[in-house]
Amino acid sequence: MRARDGKARAVIAGYRGKALVFMAAMLVSGMIGAQSANPYARPPTGNAVQTKGSNMDDLTSFATAGARILDSKLGDIAGDGRGGAVLVLDPVSTSPVRLGEGPAREVVILLRNAEGHLERVASNKHLVPCGTCGGVAGDPYGYMRVVNGQFTVVIGGGSRERWTDEYTFAYVGANKDWFVSSVVRKVVDTESDREKHVDLGVKELGAVSFKDFDPGKLPEVTLP
Repeated sequence: MRARDGKARAVIAGYRGKALVFMAAMLVSGMIGAQSANPYARPPTGNAVQTKGSNMDDLTSFATAGARILDSKLGDIAGDGRGGAVLVLDPVSTSPVRLGEGPAREVVILLRNAEGHLERVASNKHLVPCGTCGGVAGDPYGYMRVVNGQFTVVIGGGSRERWTDEYTFAYVGANKDWFVSSVVRKVVDTESDREKHVDLGVKELGAVSFKDFDPGKLPEVTLP
C-alpha cells in the first residue's frame, strides 16, 4: 500500500508540474500577444534599448545630463559604408509628470569619423513628444527603421481617434546632411473605422534639413 501511495503522489506531483509549466507558457504567450497587438508598441525584438553597438561603441556616452536611451538603431545611415546610429534620448523631467506635459525626446544622429569612432553630427527635439503626450494610447514613441542612406521615425497616440506620424529622412551627399523626404500622417476612428491620411513628399515639404524639421509646422490631419 505504501508503494502504491508513493507512486500515486509522484503521478499527482508530475501533473501539477506540467500544469504549472503550461500556465506559465500561457501567461508569456498572452504578454507577447498583448504587446504585438498594440500598434504603437516597439517591435518585440528583445533589444529595443540598445546601449552597445558594433565594435563595442558605447552609445550611453551620448546620453548626457541624466538622459536615458529610449531606443537606438545602428546602420549605414549615410549610405556610404561608414555606418552610424540614430538615438532617441529621454531627458530627465525636473518637475512632477502631468498627462500631456513634459520634455520632448531628442533624436540624435551619430556618424563614424575618419578614425572609426562615432560622433554626434545632428539632433532634433521636435520629432518625438513627451512620454505622456500620447493620450490614452500611452507613450507616443513607436519605433525607428534604418536602411541604406535613410531612417524613419514613427510615433502615434490618441484615444477613440488614433493617429500616427511617420517621418523619413534621406542623406544628401552634396550637402552632407539629412533632409526630410517623406511624411505620412494618418488618423483612424476606432469605432466607425473612418480614416484619413496624408502623404507628403519633397515637393510639398521643400528642402528642410533634419535638424530644422518641425512637425508642428505641417498641416493637421483631422476627420470630417
